[in-house]
Amino acid sequence: MRTYMVKALLIGAVCSGLIACSNVGDTQLPKTAEQFLSEHYSDVPVSQIMDTITQMGYTAILENGTEIDFDETGEWEEINFKRNEVPASIYQILPSNMSSYLKENYANASIRKITKKNYGRNKIIYRVTFNKPNKIEICFTKDGTIISNDPEGKRIPSVARNLISQFEGTEVSTIYVDVDGDIEVELDDKTEIEFDRKGNWYSVKTKNKAMPDNFLKQLPNAMIKYVTKKHPDQFIRRVEKKSYGYRIRLNKPNDIELSFTKTGILISEESENE
Repeated sequence: MRTYMVKALLIGAVCSGLIACSNVGDTQLPKTAEQFLSEHYSDVPVSQIMDTITQMGYTAILENGTEIDFDETGEWEEINFKRNEVPASIYQILPSNMSSYLKENYANASIRKITKKNYGRNKIIYRVTFNKPNKIEICFTKDGTIISNDPEGKRIPSVARNLISQFEGTEVSTIYVDVDGDIEVELDDKTEIEFDRKGNWYSVKTKNKAMPDNFLKQLPNAMIKYVTKKHPDQFIRRVEKKSYGYRIRLNKPNDIELSFTKTGILISEESENE
């Protein structure tokens, strides 16, 4: 049995928290994971292995940059190909309908990653993400039936489309509808918006930019006034709806997190730097 060990040194910041970074000779992948690498990547050496402190999974990083996540038993959960070609053998472990669809409709597209999720009772969902310019996501059931392929947003409820329109100057780059009907939308400026199946938003996150005023006006006025007065040099980069009200996070470097009631009354304020 071939053993895959870490060859690369890891940055200290990565080797903290829930991730344990393995040095040469420290970690051996489960047999199932070893077999997966031997069957599909026998010609690509493993340069690095990371495992969680709780032993709930492993990540193997290959020398070509490909990253593969395994669960604690060694079953693969996600393959991030980056810009590398998908090995032909990978198509053989996917549902035949799914493989046929991808080959027939996206033969010239570049697949970035394939994720396999188990939602219980043997209900497996496959999620395929493409690199640009075909940056869309397609989901398949265990037997290879498509359950979401909506890059143009035709199935998004009108209330969700109305909110997306408030982010002027951006275009939708990715739309993903999960097995429960929840919708994840990513804009071309990396803004991420999550909706429930009815189109009601519950999370908005921007990338290094303030949220548009039209959207902020929908939030409790008392909450916005507090942030503006107490943190005039910062902006809201994430807001989430919670059962108690709202949780927001301000931009770095302070990375302050605040919780408010539904009417905008402050509950708590914490800073990553405290």
